[in-house]
Amino acid sequence: MFLSKKSPLVAIDIGSSSIKLVQLTEFKEGQYELTRFGMMPLEEECIVEGAIKKPDQVAAALKNLIKAEKIQSRFAVSAVAGEAVFIKKIKVPVMSEEELSAKITQEAEQYIPFDIDDVALDFQILGALNAEKERGTEGSEDSEESEPTVDSPQDNGEQKEDSNEEGEMMEALLVAVQRDVIDERTNILLEADLKPAIIDLDVFALMNAAQLTTDLSSMGTIALIDLGDSFTHINIIQDGAMGYTRDIPVGGGYLTNILMSKFQIPFKQTLDIKRGKFPSSIKEEEVVEVILRAYKKVLEEVQKSFEYFSTLSDRKIERVLLCGGGSMIRGLDGYFADHLKMPVEILDPMQGVKINPKNFDQSLIDEMSGLSTVALGLATRRFDYK
Repeated sequence: MFLSKKSPLVAIDIGSSSIKLVQLTEFKEGQYELTRFGMMPLEEECIVEGAIKKPDQVAAALKNLIKAEKIQSRFAVSAVAGEAVFIKKIKVPVMSEEELSAKITQEAEQYIPFDIDDVALDFQILGALNAEKERGTEGSEDSEESEPTVDSPQDNGEQKEDSNEEGEMMEALLVAVQRDVIDERTNILLEADLKPAIIDLDVFALMNAAQLTTDLSSMGTIALIDLGDSFTHINIIQDGAMGYTRDIPVGGGYLTNILMSKFQIPFKQTLDIKRGKFPSSIKEEEVVEVILRAYKKVLEEVQKSFEYFSTLSDRKIERVLLCGGGSMIRGLDGYFADHLKMPVEILDPMQGVKINPKNFDQSLIDEMSGLSTVALGLATRRFDYK
């Protein structure tokens, strides 16, 4: 079958604690209606720190979800994230997309922290740099070694300065993903009788989801933070374009472990507690104390990332949008706002999607929407999407 923009794709978000499935129908350009929405929980330790440890169980869960949602399309769009993903803005001499495509491996070798033979590379040209911006940022990304997603280019600053003087430079977004991680995801899809059409990145899916309800280009500098189970994804957006991204290897799973240990409760009960449903044997104040303690570490890393970005760009983050499972924890947005000293909102992209009440229980959609952000963003993708 030849795939086109009209070919129906099913979005599959394989998270640490559940698989989310979404299908959207585009009834007008940029406007969507929800046609399929489902979620299947995963057993503990099926996925650990983004790595699939029990592929047979994950594939079985996905098969059951596809069957339950009566999915007809066999073509899937999914995404990867975590420490196996490297994203960086780079400067190169002005050239065509074809020319950069031929040279991207050579350019990437000096930046990425992985063996070049073990990764899949992609790029996007962001535009030409004017001389003032070039001077203002030259070498700035090499000034901080503590940030895990911004690895220093090798000591070749003098050579790059020479090339800057020879001609105009442009900025490109470099993406490198370890092939093993891509293979893990595609194998699960294939086991579930799906055909992988697009493998995206979580950070791009988050931006697409946010665009369903928000005009990112008009919001200045904002931080879109996905509070996942294994990772906290930080995506700083400048005037609608990606400015900086980082994955913090701490998430809601850390809180889950503390709750299980302190209150001697099973994994499934922690989900209810996070959403404000407390058994009579557990005091609310104790739970709040545990939640604040668990997310303090996340907030400290978020604050470091904000300060680092401000050093790089000389711009301040003006607002934070929270999404992901952690955003469903009652009062967490207020805690973030108090700590970061800026407005913090819960992003609900489902509000930007048409939902037929005859087909979906709105209360269930509202309850699960925080977990569906990546899947919704993936579902806006089309095969010839650029």
